Amino acid sequence: MKTHRIARLSAIAAALWLVACSAPATPTPHPPLTLSWSVWPGYYPMAIAQHQGLFAKHRVPVKIVVYDAYTETYTDYASGKVDGCEMVLGDLLLLLDKRASQVVMVTDSSEGGDQVVVSNAIQTIADLKGKRIGVHLGTYGELFVRKMLAANGLAPTDVTMVNINPEDVPAAFPDKIDAGHSFEPFTSQAAAKGGRVVFTSAATPGLIPNVFAFSAQVAQTRPNDIRAFVAAWFEAVDWMNAHPDEVPAVVAQVTGLKAEDIWMDGGDKVFTLAESRAAMTRGTDYRSLYFAGEEYVKFLTVTGSLNSAPDLEKLINPSFIQ
Repeated sequence: MKTHRIARLSAIAAALWLVACSAPATPTPHPPLTLSWSVWPGYYPMAIAQHQGLFAKHRVPVKIVVYDAYTETYTDYASGKVDGCEMVLGDLLLLLDKRASQVVMVTDSSEGGDQVVVSNAIQTIADLKGKRIGVHLGTYGELFVRKMLAANGLAPTDVTMVNINPEDVPAAFPDKIDAGHSFEPFTSQAAAKGGRVVFTSAATPGLIPNVFAFSAQVAQTRPNDIRAFVAAWFEAVDWMNAHPDEVPAVVAQVTGLKAEDIWMDGGDKVFTLAESRAAMTRGTDYRSLYFAGEEYVKFLTVTGSLNSAPDLEKLINPSFIQ
């Protein structure tokens, strides 16, 4: 009897072991998606989603890393310090040899936010001939400045382009440069030293699209988290459009900045879900990310910033917003 009882207990134990082995393992929770943030209206939805509990609603953990300078956000993304980053499409193209990426949505388009400030001694853009223009060479800023020059009968060789990051334009103006490409709050800082804005991206609609990119590895291993992030993002855009007066205080609270530093003076078109979907389709003007991407690839390869043309079909992934 004792022997039979031991046999039965052994059989039960074996059966329980088999059940345990065949039962699905409890998924290991993912760490938060680490995402960069800097002061620009296109970034505001991330802070709003955090404040309004939209990331929690969609069950995606997010850690926001606040940066003082936009240029630092994409360099840290390239080095793998953050999982995802919003940046100008042209800047992302320059990083692909360092980090394979996927564009998951178009977030906004600069339509006045990017600006060229000149010293008061310069009356017209044509007066820039022979002058020094501060611009981050080999980036979207240079393409923007080249478009301005071409529209006013000037060639790049008619001016001297000085390699300066947009955030550093106020410090260089007007002693080291006569004009510079930047954006707020830096253009106002430069203008306060004796200058004014003479050209903005309102004259080049669609030329400067901002996109949100994740590393290809994160896109492959955490697609559901990215979809949840995107869903929360566009809910935040809707909230932002419905409560514009509340945006500065909300963004300031999340980021630790001052509400007066969260500018809402226009110049940037933040995309709704429908607008982002439309931008991520093929088209024949800058409203299409593919069209704008081809323009950037041409510019960056001609100027030597890119050695080869990236495959836009592999880079742009509209499936996350379908």
